[in-house]
Amino acid sequence: MALFELLPQDAFNKIALDLEADDLATLMLVSRRLNRLASCDELWIEKISADFGDREHIIDTLAEAGVDIAELVYQSTDLVPWRHQQLDDESDSDCKDDISECSGIAPSTGSSYLYTGVGVRCYRDRFVRVFPRSGDDAVSTVKSAEATLESVKHMLRDSPRASSDVFAEAAYRLLLVQEYYPNSAECYYLWALICFMLNSFKPSMSFIGIGQSINGEFAPLKELAKEVQSIVAGAYGTGNQVPLLDSAGSGPSPHLAKALAIVFQRLDSDRDGVLNATELSHMVRQTNGQAPPPAVVSQIIGSFGGQIQAKSGRMVQGWNLASLTDFYIAQTLDDPSETRKDLAKFGFDPATLKYA
Repeated sequence: MALFELLPQDAFNKIALDLEADDLATLMLVSRRLNRLASCDELWIEKISADFGDREHIIDTLAEAGVDIAELVYQSTDLVPWRHQQLDDESDSDCKDDISECSGIAPSTGSSYLYTGVGVRCYRDRFVRVFPRSGDDAVSTVKSAEATLESVKHMLRDSPRASSDVFAEAAYRLLLVQEYYPNSAECYYLWALICFMLNSFKPSMSFIGIGQSINGEFAPLKELAKEVQSIVAGAYGTGNQVPLLDSAGSGPSPHLAKALAIVFQRLDSDRDGVLNATELSHMVRQTNGQAPPPAVVSQIIGSFGGQIQAKSGRMVQGWNLASLTDFYIAQTLDDPSETRKDLAKFGFDPATLKYA
């Protein structure tokens, strides 16, 4: 054991984080350094994330996709929150005196809603939720989790173009399930799906990666991963292809923006700054090979344009450059290859988007 005490601090940190809580409690009885390390709040805060899922990472990844659940978490009485407290001079003097023992265990720096109470007590509270002591409690949590998952699926199925508040509520409800079932691949799948529905592919892939590390055979995750990867490959290009979308996945790349500006100028035959019904009909004929019926043109105008003020000041039913851009962003998110094919028909290299 004397040799054990001579291990570098990084080794102790890894041992403490990797051990089961019961095993750590046993080993700390015979190791002075582990005993001191196990008295630090930072260790248990890190173990909560390591053992039960990193709630802060979930919140931050959702925020990257435009889904803000921070306030819902802060106000929640259904979650076991935790808050990093300053070490008290009396109750935590040993840990404070030997704070160097915690070096390498990064103290949490998130907002106050993430922490409450002393680290080991927070860990114990979460542990009891994940591993209920009675069979009745276990059955109750299973039923509650199943009902919550179904409610989230209904929200996403019934509201494909839901407001940000609906997505936030759905994401928060998944956190309620993850509170009891941290290894639920389905939670990570649904978080990934929410991000995907918002065209936020990087956050979606982050959740997919975590979900697949939990259950690599979960079929919905596999299918979603293929779909996201296909869109990302097409939208951001492979080989010598330049990207069609910006890094956020919600706007055109500089290459696409430049190409669409040229396309707009070519289609705007009367140079009034608006693509009217006739000009849009020419666009569809050039890309699809045949002129569309007037009803289809009206539908296209209504979907991405409307009454647009021309350079002369008069109002014209049609598209401006922003409308054309929105159309091609939507098409790219659905099928990037179609956007490259269309640009080729307008005289651009489909890979480099350079005008021939």
